[in-house]
Amino acid sequence: MQRLLMGVGLSTALALPVWAGPEHGGVSPGPLTALTRLQSAPALLAERDQTPAVHVALKRWTTAEGLRVLWSRNTQLPLLDVRVVFDAGAAREGEHAGVAAAVSSLLEEGTTTRSAQQVAEGFEEVGAQFSAASYRDMALVSVRVMSDAARRDAATALLSEVISAPRFADKDWQRMQESMRLSLRQRLQSPAGRAGQSFYQLLYGAHPYARMPGGDIDSINAMTPADLQAFHQRYYTAQNGVLVLVGDISRADAEALAERVSQALPVGEKAPALPAVKPLAKPERVHQVFPSEQVSVVMGAVGISRGDTDYFALMVGNELLGGSGFGTLLTRELREKRGLTYSVTSRFIPMRAAGPFQISFSTRHDQAAEALSLTRQLLSDFVRQGPSEADVSAAKANLSQAFPRSVASNAQVASFLAMIGFYELPDRFIDDYIGQLAAVDLAHVRAAMSRHIQPERLLVVTVGRLAASPEAAEKGNRWRLSK
Repeated sequence: MQRLLMGVGLSTALALPVWAGPEHGGVSPGPLTALTRLQSAPALLAERDQTPAVHVALKRWTTAEGLRVLWSRNTQLPLLDVRVVFDAGAAREGEHAGVAAAVSSLLEEGTTTRSAQQVAEGFEEVGAQFSAASYRDMALVSVRVMSDAARRDAATALLSEVISAPRFADKDWQRMQESMRLSLRQRLQSPAGRAGQSFYQLLYGAHPYARMPGGDIDSINAMTPADLQAFHQRYYTAQNGVLVLVGDISRADAEALAERVSQALPVGEKAPALPAVKPLAKPERVHQVFPSEQVSVVMGAVGISRGDTDYFALMVGNELLGGSGFGTLLTRELREKRGLTYSVTSRFIPMRAAGPFQISFSTRHDQAAEALSLTRQLLSDFVRQGPSEADVSAAKANLSQAFPRSVASNAQVASFLAMIGFYELPDRFIDDYIGQLAAVDLAHVRAAMSRHIQPERLLVVTVGRLAASPEAAEKGNRWRLSK
């Protein structure tokens, strides 16, 4: 079995394409082997630039209990990927910080009728892979199994039991408590971990997104199995969930499977809407003194929600700013030209409510002031002047070429469908993805970046040694030290 713990979103691995040649072991015709079909350089370039169309057939319905279902059939392999997504992330924790992560982590530790070993053996007997994870927005439970009826039905029956009737035994919770304390200590021993935690807490304040998915030490120590049970009963319900089925399964079998999962869950009710996120009213600069030669930097502001109409324009803009590593503006200027950092990235993290925009890097403590000043200037120039039309075209081509590989497997399609269902995106989101990118132009990128990023109104968090007094390090910026 596999366990996935507390990531920052729905992530998938890119599958490597496999080339199958013609029958009888022949060699695929190409520019070097098919002399009767020599291709000119322009023809080769045109062929390279062609982006294959992507199509994922999707059907959705809602069970009598209110569980939303998304189904996509793929008969190429005898596999079925099942995902159940609940609006049960850290944003729903209330006073019990860390309870969402604790609940998802304890799901496979036994049910009211089975021990943890029996749960493990039940999945192993049918060759199924089980995983559970918790994020700020959601909790996600997955099973991958062969699609024949016997193994499929056994695996999904056990999945239904695991998500509907976990036992939350005292001894299991005590073991999990210690594991969560250890994870928290490890995070606080890392400058990057401290910087990320402080960034969310300061950016979101009293909003639920300020919560770290792993909780805090006081809440972890005070939490009881009764708190876990109450959270589970409230949020792991049919009305508050989305079921995704991708693979070799017919519509009739998918409906029957969905009914079994839905009926195993309490009906419950959908979680209420999250409060709107307030943007920063003024810039803020916070430093935590930490015994590290490297200073970890996280800077940014409130970004966008998952359904924002500027999503694709911001994706293209961020690809050029710092989203794809090498070749981006930030990497060229900070790493390649000046050697101020080994790695720098920028990203938007769209969620149900407005997620953050952030730039992250680490640098030597005696270079921190220079690196921060340069990053501010680069961001300001990029937002105000924008990229060139050629840059936008190149970014669109890169993103379009990469996208088909991100939906090349059942598991990857299941991840996208879980996102579509949870965030209530259009059915044709995958089919229209490349077309939406193609529709982005230079004016749209510039306007979107200007709307959502105000370089003069950023939160900047640094953790590490101080090269000098705060006032000397950055004159004119409002500073404060944090523990």
